[in-house]
Amino acid sequence: MAVIKFINNKVSLKKALNYICKEEKTDKKLISGKDCIPENAYEEMMTVKKMYQKLTGREKIHFVQSFSPTDKLTYEQAHEIGLRMAEYFKGFQVVVATHIDKQHIHNHIVLNTVNFETGLKFHQSKNDLQKIKDLSNKICKEYGLTVTEQKSKVSDIKINEYQARIKGISWKQVLSNDIDAVMEKSNNKYEFFRNMNELGYKVNWSKERLSIIYTTPTGYKCSDKKLHKEKYLKENMEQYFKEKSRKNIKGIKNEKITYKSIHSNIAQIIEQFSKNKQTGDISTLTGLNESAKKQLVIEMHYSTEELEDMEL
Repeated sequence: MAVIKFINNKVSLKKALNYICKEEKTDKKLISGKDCIPENAYEEMMTVKKMYQKLTGREKIHFVQSFSPTDKLTYEQAHEIGLRMAEYFKGFQVVVATHIDKQHIHNHIVLNTVNFETGLKFHQSKNDLQKIKDLSNKICKEYGLTVTEQKSKVSDIKINEYQARIKGISWKQVLSNDIDAVMEKSNNKYEFFRNMNELGYKVNWSKERLSIIYTTPTGYKCSDKKLHKEKYLKENMEQYFKEKSRKNIKGIKNEKITYKSIHSNIAQIIEQFSKNKQTGDISTLTGLNESAKKQLVIEMHYSTEELEDMEL
């Protein structure tokens, strides 16, 4: 699946090109130009603007093409797809940079707004945007990748946030990075609560709310939809930890401890556990070994029917 997101901001053409070509984000072989040389792209694009006296207004069009981590895709293949996307913009100079610094591969595509053949400026209509997304889906299908026809459930990156990320001062980026790290080391959402709490975050993740609300150590509040990636949405986070818990259940089964083995005495300790379950603190539970404690977390997280569906 490839998702297209247009970055609508007033960041200058020069800063945008410098950002997408940063050494720590990509590799020289994954930076290419259409109708321009990447190293001289800014000067060449400005020459076209000067030639047609189009030095005012929007300087560039910038969009990101992000691929699903579940797709089997090499960096080189992602770059090929980006270059094919660039060919769509006839008469426009384009720089394509494939970023490899995140878990998901993504292309940054920046084009000059002035056409070097006609001198006309590029104008985006809703129809144009849809054509670009349709082209992305068409190319992805040719590479055997999954595609999506649905509108993204997360919000687009706004100008202030984008500028903050470029400068490395985005608190949302710090929050996203911390969530990634904590997800990796947490086996279930209660451990996730506890580990986020240890970093100073508050996490409001309840059945009553459609979204997860985070409060940072400095007091900023942010919903999962404002983190700009669908992986952080409540339903996707729940699925992520459900899969992790499923693996834990299988591991506990191998230790010959199943949820049924502690089901008979769970009522006696459920009150004790319920006081601590929001923080994931199971250290105070008595009468259970560590494996059984882990199993209890799973027992509290899923209904009996869901556990039975997991084919213990």
